[in-house]
Amino acid sequence: MIEHDHIDKKLILKLRTGDKGAFSELFNQYGPKIYRFAVNYLKNNADAEELMEDVFLKIWEKHDQLDPNQNVKAYIFKIAVNCIYDYSRKRNLEKAFADFSKYNFQPGADSLWHEVIWNDMLSKFNTLVDKMPEQRKVIFFLSRESGLSNQQIADKLNLSKRTVENHLYRATHFLKEHLSTDTFFLLLFLFLYS
Repeated sequence: MIEHDHIDKKLILKLRTGDKGAFSELFNQYGPKIYRFAVNYLKNNADAEELMEDVFLKIWEKHDQLDPNQNVKAYIFKIAVNCIYDYSRKRNLEKAFADFSKYNFQPGADSLWHEVIWNDMLSKFNTLVDKMPEQRKVIFFLSRESGLSNQQIADKLNLSKRTVENHLYRATHFLKEHLSTDTFFLLLFLFLYS
Protein backbone atom coordinates (compact mmCIF):
# COMPACT_ATOMS: atom_id res chain seq x y z
CA MET A 1 0.00 0.00 0.00
CA ILE A 2 2.86 2.36 0.90
CA GLU A 3 4.50 1.56 -2.47
CA HIS A 4 1.23 2.36 -4.27
CA ASP A 5 0.93 5.69 -2.42
CA HIS A 6 4.52 6.50 -3.44
CA ILE A 7 3.68 5.80 -7.11
CA ASP A 8 0.55 8.02 -6.87
CA LYS A 9 2.62 10.80 -5.29
CA LYS A 10 5.14 10.70 -8.16
CA LEU A 11 2.25 10.73 -10.64
CA ILE A 12 0.72 13.82 -9.02
CA LEU A 13 4.05 15.64 -8.98
CA LYS A 14 4.32 15.03 -12.75
CA LEU A 15 0.69 15.98 -13.30
CA ARG A 16 1.22 19.30 -11.50
CA THR A 17 3.63 20.28 -14.26
CA GLY A 18 1.01 19.52 -16.95
CA ASP A 19 2.46 16.15 -17.93
CA LYS A 20 -0.23 14.60 -20.15
CA GLY A 21 1.38 11.18 -19.92
CA ALA A 22 0.90 11.29 -16.14
CA PHE A 23 -2.70 12.32 -16.67
CA SER A 24 -3.27 9.37 -19.03
CA GLU A 25 -1.67 7.04 -16.51
CA LEU A 26 -3.95 8.37 -13.75
CA PHE A 27 -6.96 8.00 -16.03
CA ASN A 28 -6.03 4.42 -16.99
CA GLN A 29 -5.52 3.53 -13.35
CA TYR A 30 -8.66 5.09 -11.85
CA GLY A 31 -11.02 5.65 -14.82
CA PRO A 32 -12.43 2.09 -14.91
CA LYS A 33 -12.95 2.15 -11.11
CA ILE A 34 -14.83 5.45 -11.29
CA TYR A 35 -16.89 4.13 -14.20
CA ARG A 36 -17.93 1.00 -12.25
CA PHE A 37 -18.64 3.13 -9.19
CA ALA A 38 -20.83 5.50 -11.26
CA VAL A 39 -22.72 2.67 -13.01
CA ASN A 40 -23.57 1.30 -9.59
CA TYR A 41 -25.36 4.52 -8.66
CA LEU A 42 -26.62 5.84 -12.00
CA LYS A 43 -27.66 2.48 -13.49
CA ASN A 44 -26.84 3.77 -16.96
CA ASN A 45 -23.63 3.13 -18.92
CA ALA A 46 -23.72 6.35 -20.98
CA ASP A 47 -24.34 8.52 -17.90
CA ALA A 48 -21.56 6.72 -16.02
CA GLU A 49 -19.14 7.30 -18.89
CA GLU A 50 -20.02 10.99 -19.07
CA LEU A 51 -19.65 11.31 -15.30
CA MET A 52 -16.24 9.60 -15.44
CA GLU A 53 -15.15 12.11 -18.11
CA ASP A 54 -16.41 14.99 -15.95
CA VAL A 55 -14.43 13.73 -12.95
CA PHE A 56 -11.18 13.65 -14.92
CA LEU A 57 -11.93 16.98 -16.58
CA LYS A 58 -12.19 18.51 -13.09
CA ILE A 59 -8.87 16.89 -12.15
CA TRP A 60 -7.19 18.25 -15.27
CA GLU A 61 -8.60 21.74 -14.69
CA LYS A 62 -6.95 21.79 -11.26
CA HIS A 63 -3.86 19.71 -12.08
CA ASP A 64 -1.46 22.49 -11.02
CA GLN A 65 -3.14 22.73 -7.58
CA LEU A 66 -3.09 19.02 -6.70
CA ASP A 67 -1.53 18.08 -3.37
CA PRO A 68 0.97 15.22 -3.82
CA ASN A 69 0.62 14.34 -0.11
CA GLN A 70 -3.11 13.67 -0.24
CA ASN A 71 -4.66 10.26 -0.79
CA VAL A 72 -5.19 10.35 -4.57
CA LYS A 73 -7.78 7.58 -4.64
CA ALA A 74 -9.86 9.26 -1.91
CA TYR A 75 -9.61 12.61 -3.72
CA ILE A 76 -10.79 11.16 -7.05
CA PHE A 77 -13.66 9.28 -5.44
CA LYS A 78 -14.72 12.41 -3.54
CA ILE A 79 -15.02 14.26 -6.86
CA ALA A 80 -17.02 11.32 -8.25
CA VAL A 81 -19.41 11.35 -5.29
CA ASN A 82 -19.98 15.11 -5.71
CA CYS A 83 -20.63 14.65 -9.45
CA ILE A 84 -23.10 11.82 -8.75
CA TYR A 85 -24.87 14.01 -6.20
CA ASP A 86 -25.10 16.94 -8.65
CA TYR A 87 -26.28 14.67 -11.45
CA SER A 88 -28.93 13.01 -9.27
CA ARG A 89 -30.15 16.36 -7.99
CA LYS A 90 -30.52 17.67 -11.54
CA ARG A 91 -32.29 14.50 -12.70
CA ASN A 92 -34.70 14.66 -9.74
CA LEU A 93 -35.46 18.34 -10.38
CA GLU A 94 -36.11 17.67 -14.05
CA LYS A 95 -38.43 14.79 -13.16
CA ALA A 96 -40.23 16.98 -10.61
CA PHE A 97 -40.69 19.72 -13.21
CA ALA A 98 -41.93 17.23 -15.80
CA ASP A 99 -44.47 15.92 -13.28
CA PHE A 100 -45.45 19.47 -12.36
CA SER A 101 -45.99 20.53 -15.95
CA LYS A 102 -47.82 17.30 -16.77
CA TYR A 103 -50.46 18.08 -14.16
CA ASN A 104 -50.47 21.86 -14.42
CA PHE A 105 -49.92 22.72 -18.06
CA GLN A 106 -52.04 20.15 -19.85
CA PRO A 107 -54.43 21.53 -22.43
CA GLY A 108 -58.02 20.93 -21.45
CA ALA A 109 -60.50 22.04 -18.85
CA ASP A 110 -59.52 25.12 -16.85
CA SER A 111 -56.00 25.24 -18.29
CA LEU A 112 -56.27 28.59 -20.12
CA TRP A 113 -54.51 30.50 -17.35
CA HIS A 114 -51.66 28.00 -17.25
CA GLU A 115 -51.29 28.20 -21.00
CA VAL A 116 -51.13 32.01 -20.85
CA ILE A 117 -48.39 31.85 -18.17
CA TRP A 118 -46.51 29.15 -20.05
CA ASN A 119 -46.65 31.01 -23.36
CA ASP A 120 -45.50 34.23 -21.66
CA MET A 121 -42.54 32.41 -20.10
CA LEU A 122 -41.62 30.76 -23.40
CA SER A 123 -41.78 34.12 -25.14
CA LYS A 124 -39.45 35.72 -22.56
CA PHE A 125 -37.14 32.75 -22.73
CA ASN A 126 -36.95 32.73 -26.55
CA THR A 127 -36.36 36.49 -26.65
CA LEU A 128 -33.39 36.08 -24.32
CA VAL A 129 -32.01 33.10 -26.23
CA ASP A 130 -32.23 35.13 -29.46
CA LYS A 131 -29.89 37.71 -27.90
CA MET A 132 -27.10 35.14 -27.52
CA PRO A 133 -24.29 34.86 -30.08
CA GLU A 134 -25.27 32.43 -32.85
CA GLN A 135 -22.88 29.63 -31.90
CA ARG A 136 -23.90 29.79 -28.22
CA LYS A 137 -27.56 29.62 -29.22
CA VAL A 138 -26.97 26.52 -31.37
CA ILE A 139 -24.98 24.81 -28.60
CA PHE A 140 -27.62 25.68 -26.00
CA PHE A 141 -30.45 24.19 -28.05
CA LEU A 142 -28.49 21.07 -28.99
CA SER A 143 -27.90 20.51 -25.28
CA ARG A 144 -31.23 21.50 -23.77
CA GLU A 145 -33.70 20.72 -26.53
CA SER A 146 -32.03 17.84 -28.39
CA GLY A 147 -30.50 16.34 -25.24
CA LEU A 148 -27.05 15.83 -26.77
CA SER A 149 -24.09 15.39 -24.43
CA ASN A 150 -21.29 17.96 -24.45
CA GLN A 151 -19.05 15.51 -26.32
CA GLN A 152 -21.73 14.83 -28.96
CA ILE A 153 -22.17 18.58 -29.51
CA ALA A 154 -18.41 19.05 -29.76
CA ASP A 155 -18.19 16.27 -32.37
CA LYS A 156 -21.19 17.58 -34.31
CA LEU A 157 -19.89 21.18 -34.44
CA ASN A 158 -16.19 20.28 -34.71
CA LEU A 159 -15.36 22.08 -31.44
CA SER A 160 -13.53 21.05 -28.29
CA LYS A 161 -15.63 19.76 -25.41
CA ARG A 162 -14.24 22.59 -23.27
CA THR A 163 -15.53 25.21 -25.75
CA VAL A 164 -18.99 23.64 -25.60
CA GLU A 165 -18.90 23.67 -21.78
CA ASN A 166 -17.86 27.34 -21.74
CA HIS A 167 -20.71 28.31 -24.07
CA LEU A 168 -23.25 26.39 -21.97
CA TYR A 169 -21.97 27.95 -18.76
CA ARG A 170 -22.22 31.46 -20.25
CA ALA A 171 -25.66 30.78 -21.72
CA THR A 172 -27.01 29.52 -18.39
CA HIS A 173 -25.42 32.41 -16.48
CA PHE A 174 -26.89 34.94 -18.95
CA LEU A 175 -30.40 33.48 -18.63
CA LYS A 176 -30.28 33.28 -14.82
CA GLU A 177 -29.07 36.87 -14.64
CA HIS A 178 -31.85 38.18 -16.88
CA LEU A 179 -34.60 36.09 -15.31
CA SER A 180 -33.70 37.01 -11.72
CA THR A 181 -36.43 39.66 -11.56
CA ASP A 182 -39.15 37.11 -12.37
CA THR A 183 -39.07 34.73 -9.40
CA PHE A 184 -41.65 32.29 -10.75
CA PHE A 185 -39.98 31.96 -14.13
CA LEU A 186 -36.52 31.73 -12.56
CA LEU A 187 -37.74 28.88 -10.37
CA LEU A 188 -39.03 26.97 -13.39
CA PHE A 189 -35.86 27.74 -15.31
CA LEU A 190 -33.74 26.35 -12.46
CA PHE A 191 -35.84 23.17 -12.47
CA LEU A 192 -35.11 22.73 -16.14
CA TYR A 193 -31.58 23.99 -16.67
CA SER A 194 -29.50 24.31 -13.52
